[in-house]
Amino acid sequence: MNHTHGKLLALSLLLSAFQGGMALAADLDQGGRQQLPSSTDDSLPNERVGPRVLFIEPRQPAPAGRPLEDEGRWLKEQGISPHLDMTQFYLGNPSAGVDTGRHGALTLFGIGADFDMEKLAGVPGGLVHFMQLYVPWTSNLAYGAQLGDPLAGKPSPYIPRVSHLTLFTYEQRLLDDRLTLEAGKSNAGTYFALPLCNLPYGCVSPAILQDTAGINPPPYANWGFRSAYDFTPQWRAQLGAWRSYDAYPFTNGWERREGDKGGSLSTTYLGNVAYRTDFSMTTYPTSFELMGFYNNRRQNDPYYTVDGNSRFTSQAAPATHDGVSGFYVGAKQTFWRADGGQAGVRNPTALSVHGSLAHVFEEESASGVASQGDLGIILSAPFRSRPFDSYSVKASWARLTDHEQRLLEDAYSLSSGGGNYRSGRDEYSLTLDANFVLTDSIVLSPYVTRTFQGSSYINPFSGENPRDGYAFGVLLHVQFDQMLGLNGLK
Repeated sequence: MNHTHGKLLALSLLLSAFQGGMALAADLDQGGRQQLPSSTDDSLPNERVGPRVLFIEPRQPAPAGRPLEDEGRWLKEQGISPHLDMTQFYLGNPSAGVDTGRHGALTLFGIGADFDMEKLAGVPGGLVHFMQLYVPWTSNLAYGAQLGDPLAGKPSPYIPRVSHLTLFTYEQRLLDDRLTLEAGKSNAGTYFALPLCNLPYGCVSPAILQDTAGINPPPYANWGFRSAYDFTPQWRAQLGAWRSYDAYPFTNGWERREGDKGGSLSTTYLGNVAYRTDFSMTTYPTSFELMGFYNNRRQNDPYYTVDGNSRFTSQAAPATHDGVSGFYVGAKQTFWRADGGQAGVRNPTALSVHGSLAHVFEEESASGVASQGDLGIILSAPFRSRPFDSYSVKASWARLTDHEQRLLEDAYSLSSGGGNYRSGRDEYSLTLDANFVLTDSIVLSPYVTRTFQGSSYINPFSGENPRDGYAFGVLLHVQFDQMLGLNGLK
């Protein structure tokens, strides 16, 4: 971590200590919450919450006395809800992958607002959402490639541009808010395959959902449209279509078409059905989502050419396949509570189990990952004095396609001068993580991952056999809108 990042982290921790002294502890076990404009835990489990769905938000009620509390109430009355947050990443790789002993850091600022068009323009059920991301400080964007594998290396952020439009949509709610129509620039991961594990940053299957399905990783936004229908507050079905741009690392989100970045456009089609409850609805909450996807991009086979030979022995063009399809299924179930199920407790000491699986049907998938899954357990509120903290252990698995494995084997042999590639198609990892809600505005999320049978998936021509070992990270998420008392539109 460089000197600037150290200063930023120290300042944030000082702010957390100050805010922690102001936090209210009374009535938390009975679900009591202050009704301030900045309170964050005031949405149904099926409510889409914007790009921050992929970061932990403090679920602690906000006490009174915020610097801009009155301004926040006034903005809420006018129909405006500002958003201002920061997420600091520090990532380390002491012993895993193809290039060990590396570390990286990123600082992300999200600035935006939601606008209630009924209050602002007399349009019932109309909402405008906007979010701009700034990434002023980065260090070692090659961190993911240095790990090289799909489980520990692939989720690592790669953000070479400073400024990104990540959300700019118009949403229209109809039929007593049961039907939602939304169009504009957004990321499909905001709405589909929502995170279930303890640390959302590590929940998704990026090689499949983001690369193969074409959702693209956050913060990258694409033109899209979705419709959602709530049969009940628990049951929701959605259909959506997004343009997918495979040159996304070098875009800023404001492009109308592919521009001059050298990538290609395709369309991804998504459909899901989801059932979600929380502790305000039921004693033992359940989440479930089943999603199917199809992307019409022509897939270049990672290994074979049109004449049936290897790309390493033939000068022919790659074999191609039209389109790629697959599915995602995820579930989470709370199965134990220390209080035995006492009514009205919003943050009980509880255990939940979660799992997910993403699978691609086509062996010719250009991204080369056939299946990815995880299974974990979460302990929530282990200490009643800290009712918003959580701890988790998670096991993950990824399987490469046969064609991708052949590519890695031949690429290693070529790069190493004839050596044997030791890794197989299957990789496993074990992750421990936690969320420490330091105040109602700040969350500190450390994690450590142990990899087993890691691959050189991201860096196939490194000439190194990947090493099994440890990778770790610390995420610091600060919601300045909550800290100041500004965020009020629910």
